[in-house]
Amino acid sequence: MEAVLRVSASEFTDELVNKIRMLLSGAENSEITISITEIPSSGILRNETRDEYFSRLEKSLDNLEKGNVISFNGDTFDQFARHLSIG
Repeated sequence: MEAVLRVSASEFTDELVNKIRMLLSGAENSEITISITEIPSSGILRNETRDEYFSRLEKSLDNLEKGNVISFNGDTFDQFARHLSIG
């Protein structure tokens, strides 16, 4: 299963986290990727040129090779979500 969820900061609530958790229950090898941007994009299907796409892809691969990634488990994600709702 693959899904892309695009939500605004105000929609990123404990309820959403719980719904995602329920969706993934029993899926041992699932992975969640969260991207935070200040300027809303038109999503994963945004219009971009071939060069822009490959530039973005290369930047992502460079970040991955440099270890410039953030990983966390469900409990850490839950703590992060609570932190967001307090702030």
